[in-house]
Amino acid sequence: MPFELVLDFRWVIVVGLASIVYGVLSPVVVARRLLFLAGALPHSALLSALLAIITMNLLGCPFEICSIVFSLILVSTVSLLISRGVKPDSATAIFVSISVSLTTISLYYILTAFPMETSVWSYIIGDPLLVTWEDVWFTVAVSAVVLVLTVPFLREHILIGVDRDFVRLSGVRASLYDAMMVASLAIATVGLLKTVGFVVEHVMVLLPGITASALAKSGRVAVMLGFLLSLAGGLMGLLISVATGLAPSGVIGIVMLGFYLISLLRGR
Repeated sequence: MPFELVLDFRWVIVVGLASIVYGVLSPVVVARRLLFLAGALPHSALLSALLAIITMNLLGCPFEICSIVFSLILVSTVSLLISRGVKPDSATAIFVSISVSLTTISLYYILTAFPMETSVWSYIIGDPLLVTWEDVWFTVAVSAVVLVLTVPFLREHILIGVDRDFVRLSGVRASLYDAMMVASLAIATVGLLKTVGFVVEHVMVLLPGITASALAKSGRVAVMLGFLLSLAGGLMGLLISVATGLAPSGVIGIVMLGFYLISLLRGR
């Protein structure tokens, strides 16, 4: 069978959009020094999905809406802790501890109460090859929201990361951009969880920005490189996975890691 015949257009759409979203967010995460928080957010995404599954089965709440609402609530706790004077790393550590504990409880409850109705495995490893057109349109909507909240304000986010005090003295409401950034990360991680998977989301949200920052000499170039590296890594990983029969999310993660190792060698 020709290779083109087994490459479904839906796979290209969801992987491409996920790569674009993380390619835009990742350099901003690095510039804003939010690596610890961004690395912890997939934990909230998995917990939000599990809580949404429970709510869907018990109350009939639409999964997509409930999962995003739960994610925003969970991430808001981190912002609340930081606003009360808790250091960002400490707040994130507390958040991860609570999320992991509640995830274990929720997962056990789902596996015992709804063993046949729900496949939790897809949210852990992700599989873009199983997406439906409904999943595609949901991915399009999530990506549009995240990009609208992020792209027009890239310059402000970079400046806040470089010198937050100067930005605040200039009259800019840095807290508003903080909320927009956290909301964008929360929506992206939970909205793309089924496509990318809990495990590889850590790679997608961190490595493009880290790799770009190692290669670029300006914030603008770093944003462009992060976007291109993420998109190239996502599509290359998809093509390799289809050709080899391996898990797409895992292959995408390996390709991203390869890009980072190449940047290290170039830096030396």
